[in-house]
Amino acid sequence: MHASKRRFARLSLVALGFLLACGEPTAPVTPVAKPTAPVVAPNANLIGGLVNGLLNVTNGVTTLIGDLLPCSITTDQWNTASIGPNGGRLNVGPHSLVIPRGALSHQTQITAHAVRGNNVRVEFSPSGLQFSTPATLTLSYGVCSPKSNAVQVVYLKDDQHVTETEPSKDYRSKKYVDATIRHFSSYAVAY
Repeated sequence: MHASKRRFARLSLVALGFLLACGEPTAPVTPVAKPTAPVVAPNANLIGGLVNGLLNVTNGVTTLIGDLLPCSITTDQWNTASIGPNGGRLNVGPHSLVIPRGALSHQTQITAHAVRGNNVRVEFSPSGLQFSTPATLTLSYGVCSPKSNAVQVVYLKDDQHVTETEPSKDYRSKKYVDATIRHFSSYAVAY
């Protein structure tokens, strides 16, 4: 009989819990403040110099990537080429894109637009195009005055927000930078 009384008591507590949960609260509920975490600066040594492509470590100096190299580009330039499985090259002003054999599976009309403005920026279409093998993008910064830091190629989302840094090689004496890219659409030169 003890087991029956215990079972009845448990069921009564469960029922009471349901009734209390379904009813209106008798006291106001006050929100509890969320604890905040302390702000900690990233350690470039722990992250290998990359925070989604936002930090660069060159000769022991850490700089923020995303500062686009300031320039005065006075004209827009356009060029279009049909490039297919055999690869090809597309030049637009002083910039070039080399697509290797096998990077594309079919003939594709590719357009490059070197944009007039305050930075070296080239937009490619069709937007979102993917390469099976990385292509090589060369951007000239001959009309710019870079700081002492090395420059590199960055991918811009919406043509304004740096979202990726691309593996780059800066040829400072010739004032151009090469990068391997795997997709389109807008690239620029940054510190």
